[in-house]
Amino acid sequence: MVSGKIWQRPGYFALGAYGPHRAVPRILDVLRGHRVAATFFTPAWVARTWPELCRRILAEGHEMAGHGDRHEKFYGRGRDDQADILRRSQQSFRDVLGHRALGFRAPSGDLAPETPELLAEHGYTYSSSMRGGDQPYRYAGVPLVEIPAKSLFDDYSVFAYHRAPDFPSGLDRIAPYRPAFRSWAEEVEAAAEEGLTVSTIWHPKVIGTPGRTVLMDEFIGGLVDRDDVRVMRADEVAAEHGAVSAV
Repeated sequence: MVSGKIWQRPGYFALGAYGPHRAVPRILDVLRGHRVAATFFTPAWVARTWPELCRRILAEGHEMAGHGDRHEKFYGRGRDDQADILRRSQQSFRDVLGHRALGFRAPSGDLAPETPELLAEHGYTYSSSMRGGDQPYRYAGVPLVEIPAKSLFDDYSVFAYHRAPDFPSGLDRIAPYRPAFRSWAEEVEAAAEEGLTVSTIWHPKVIGTPGRTVLMDEFIGGLVDRDDVRVMRADEVAAEHGAVSAV
């Protein structure tokens, strides 16, 4: 969760703020080069702090989706607290970007039992928070589509646990870049053969370094070149599975 203390922590500017200052522009260049659009799950605090960058993301054809207000965990929070976070987040999106968010990704991938219902009540039409599948599905009794992701596609697990990592436990380490991207490519290849959906969990501040961006460029290029793979925004995937697409 983001707090005011970050402004007194130099480490934040070496990693966290690297995202909007350096990584996002670099990533946008890569996406533009391949003529593909992506979804940026973004805390409302980020939209308020870097409004021009977020508007640029939209202007270049990408989707801005919700990720809490200040990256709050939802599991373990009361219903009213969750509702307040969602309300404030959607209001910030309207104020800064001119429309509400359709999608939501829970910080840390944690949904409370009542979160799907609250998401629908606050105008969200899909979530990409859970880890238990490789095909989108609808929640029972709730007008909400879930686009599950997998932890193996989380760049944090291979590239970011080098500063007192909380999980996975063990020694600090960063995986070699090319083998990590190769493992992702192999998963996509196998998923394509089965007609499955792959949702990455990439953070600009992590994936957007110069060396990793070069490999991301190659990775996306390989996807675009395949006839059996479609690179889509999350809202487009959700719409194909029954989510309401109107803002």
